[in-house]
Amino acid sequence: MAFRANGRWATRTAFFLVSTAFQIALAGTDPASAQANRSIVSASEQVNFSIPSQSLASALNAFARVTGWQLGYQSAMTAGRQSTAIAGNYAPVAALQAMLSGTGITVRVTGAGTVSLIEASAAQTNSADGSTVLETITVKSAGSGVALGTSSIADTGTSTISGGQIAARVEGNDANGILRNLPNIQYQNDVSEDAGVTDLSVIDLRPREVSIAGARLYENNFILNGIAINDVTGTQEGYGSASFDTLTDTLVLNDARMYGLHSQTIYVPGDFLSEATVIDSNASAQYGNFQGGVVSYRLEDANRKKLSGSVSTEYTTSDWANYHIATTTGLNPNNVAEQEFLKRRLSVSVSGPITENIAVLGQYSKETAVTHKAKYPQYVEGGMIEEDSANEFYRGQVIADTDLGTFTVEGFYTDYNMVWESAGWRDMNINLAKDSFTSKIQNDYEFEDFSIGGVEISNVKLTSKLSYSRSKSMNDSNANVGGVIRTGSNRIDSISDWCQRIAGITAYTNCFYGALGDLEQSQDQTSWSQDINGDIGNGSFKLGGEYTHTEARRRRPEEVTYYAAYTAQPLSSTSNYVCNTVVECNADMFASSRVTRPAFDVSAVLNEFNTYAEIDQSWDWFNLRAGARFSYNDYMNNLDVAPRIVGTVTPGNDLSFSAGFNRYYNANSLAFAIRDQQPRQVTSTRTAATGGVVSDNWTVGAPPTPYRTIAADLKTPYNDEITLGISGKDPLIGGDWRLRYLHRFAKDQFASDKTNANYYTLTNDASGTYKSATAEYSKQFDTGSVPKLDSVTFNTSITWSKSKVSSDSYYEDDYEDDNIWYNDTSYTKAGFNVVTGNLDIPLRFQTGISTTWLEERLFVDLSGNYNFAYKGVRDTETGITVSGINHTIWEDFNFSPTFTVDLSARYVVYQKEDTNLALNFKVLNLFDDAGNATASTVNPWVIGRTVWVGAKAAF
Repeated sequence: MAFRANGRWATRTAFFLVSTAFQIALAGTDPASAQANRSIVSASEQVNFSIPSQSLASALNAFARVTGWQLGYQSAMTAGRQSTAIAGNYAPVAALQAMLSGTGITVRVTGAGTVSLIEASAAQTNSADGSTVLETITVKSAGSGVALGTSSIADTGTSTISGGQIAARVEGNDANGILRNLPNIQYQNDVSEDAGVTDLSVIDLRPREVSIAGARLYENNFILNGIAINDVTGTQEGYGSASFDTLTDTLVLNDARMYGLHSQTIYVPGDFLSEATVIDSNASAQYGNFQGGVVSYRLEDANRKKLSGSVSTEYTTSDWANYHIATTTGLNPNNVAEQEFLKRRLSVSVSGPITENIAVLGQYSKETAVTHKAKYPQYVEGGMIEEDSANEFYRGQVIADTDLGTFTVEGFYTDYNMVWESAGWRDMNINLAKDSFTSKIQNDYEFEDFSIGGVEISNVKLTSKLSYSRSKSMNDSNANVGGVIRTGSNRIDSISDWCQRIAGITAYTNCFYGALGDLEQSQDQTSWSQDINGDIGNGSFKLGGEYTHTEARRRRPEEVTYYAAYTAQPLSSTSNYVCNTVVECNADMFASSRVTRPAFDVSAVLNEFNTYAEIDQSWDWFNLRAGARFSYNDYMNNLDVAPRIVGTVTPGNDLSFSAGFNRYYNANSLAFAIRDQQPRQVTSTRTAATGGVVSDNWTVGAPPTPYRTIAADLKTPYNDEITLGISGKDPLIGGDWRLRYLHRFAKDQFASDKTNANYYTLTNDASGTYKSATAEYSKQFDTGSVPKLDSVTFNTSITWSKSKVSSDSYYEDDYEDDNIWYNDTSYTKAGFNVVTGNLDIPLRFQTGISTTWLEERLFVDLSGNYNFAYKGVRDTETGITVSGINHTIWEDFNFSPTFTVDLSARYVVYQKEDTNLALNFKVLNLFDDAGNATASTVNPWVIGRTVWVGAKAAF
């Protein structure tokens, strides 16, 4: 199409089309750009729409969110106009034309993923050479921030994050970082007394764990490109006290506990993220296996049009981080140094077509971290210990369009290693590793329209998916034999070549050596699913079914021996031991106590069946989405029925009222099965015979009863949910807003009844509630009058929440040493959780702003969170004995407000056609707020502001 060189309308139209093409070119070559982070639907691809009749502006926003298309039109064009309801599968242009039916507006396609809306009655001037002069139009894109809802009016609890807000919210390369500050997401713990950074925490590159709508950290459903990536083998351990939860240099490891477990199998990198959909309420019946929420990540798809790729790198160091002393006294009595670290990140992506109908994509990312610490002084070798971690991600995808539909073959692989070495042992190190692979083959097929019994069914799409995944968590140690010796109280003080008494200490000093073996926990899953959706009646329908076979395993591959105590000749003795053994014996001392931790291999199999049905229908001003999900597994042998229903009333333009009732079951119970019958350690002893003769004559103790986690005849834990909502568009500047109230009732939750030291008998005695009220707003502004400013997308929300849970973990029990004294009342630890809640921050405000400048060469994105001051409770670190029972004293405490802002900026320094180079700059916690959580004197420092710098090249 040619354009006239004269005339105001022609000039503006030409500018619009050229700039739009420029943006599309950038999007196709630079995945970090705002628009490229949207998954743009092709013109021939059919998508399921469910957009009720509403104000035209609101309907167009919904269309843009679903398709990723750009719409060009005058703002005044939508005033007072109502859209036509659409439901079912349509190609984008057909859907838009159906929505505009009766409005007097026509559609003109101006490019790949871009259209102009034009008044049908507007005069069009045609020149002699066939060029056309159009009226002035403004660009309306799908957005680059936090979108409220979806094309379905029932999705009032859904938010979609894309574009600049991904860049602003991601921490390092962790996709879970973008969940921070969203309504009903809890991740902060103000009552923590051990918030200080450690050698492990500064190199921990695993995804952030979050609580959604008051649920436990491991009760969410994470989905990556349609594949569940949840670890169903459990992240909680019931062995030993809470002091065993984290590896520390003073720790003698518990015999049955695994460290470094995580609720996800694949660690999703933020670099390749296209968008994230978060569902905290009113979830469709197609989603199951959660009690918290659903997080669905979508990565960039293979480029079907041309070869493209990118390389990016980022870097940060402790030299660019601000540290704060966070002890309750504000002092650092042990003169602990700030923890030094260095982190690097690299990402590579290449994609393109290899034939007319086949496109491929390959992606790789790696993030590394390193720190160091000093060895304890009793070890003669001494020196510094270097600890490091590496998180590698691999992805491959092939998309083929055939006569039998679209086939997608895709695989993801996570290789995570975090090597910890104890400063309190001579030579012990443990690799907290994760090795996970997830794959799928998927077919999307569209049927021709048909009828059954006179009922017309159209736009039917069938998605068939076969997936396989395996995941292994490992504690890889460097040896299967370990022990302890003492210096100072015996002759070993004078002869050891690697262990010495600490200067100035007259008593003995412990020296540990060796290591304590390996532990593994793994799962293999195979899943087959069929999902079908289409149009029927006044809306759409969904049906689906899934079968999943899971094999879980927990094992110690080799026996472990730990020499726990020694008998030594006193310094004044002139006699020596006579060793008739090669096992831990010399003239000065011998091992008199031995702990054996047997090898074991516990496995369990779970077969799970899920099916769902849902219908979404609209009648003028009323919309009803009703469905149910049916689940059964052969471990708990429960048939669980989860009803889902949402009703929405739209009395007029830009205003709707909704109410919903939903039930969510969480049946991932193999954590208990593979911990059952795990053997306990066996202790043996020996003594020196006459004349100091030491032999292999060990007296073996009676084998103790194995660990038990009995979960027989239990009900499946579930949440009942009631929702109320109001949404619309503000009449002043046209932004989207919604008000929501959420109330959940957690029932039949797992807790434990530990009747003796060997048994954890699981019960359904735990319960809880979660309540929240949220106000949200989102708007993409017209910036035509602001020089150098191309676009602004704004979102904000304020959330009040309150939760009460009778158990934070399924291993909570009523042990007396966990008792708490508060307001002259005694609580068990589990009971006190009803007072403190689960990561409660009662009132939070968040906002996000994404902007582009200088013809999309400069991108600046901000994300902020403000916690209002509130009255809570905190440990006084003092104790009291009441009725012979020890308690820790807790008291009311006024927590201060906190304010954190994250800044992300990117500037394109070079650009020529499809090639560009950009510099990146990111600041986490821009205003250096240290928060309310406190630290111990052992780890007194917390990190405030952190700076990242990097670069990205794309072609």
